[in-house]
Amino acid sequence: MRLRRALIALLLVMLWAGVAGAQGERPAPPPDKTAAGQAAPSVVYHGNLRSHKFHRPECRYYNCKRCTARFNSREQAIRAGYVPCKVCRP
Repeated sequence: MRLRRALIALLLVMLWAGVAGAQGERPAPPPDKTAAGQAAPSVVYHGNLRSHKFHRPECRYYNCKRCTARFNSREQAIRAGYVPCKVCRP
């Protein structure tokens, strides 16, 4: 009996949501910050001075001792002669 009541309540909520959506009462999606003129947060890549490989922040090699070169973009690292890490694949 409880299960039947729960299912009926769920169906009523779903129906109400469908009717509200049909009347244009759906909440607006959150605004895209990049479309509003704000720049997306830049990723700082770290480059290893010895191996000439660069890493993204999530990589396990990102904070190694020799990763002292810093790049604001992937293209900047490649222009400097660095190659992407095979682990994080930036």
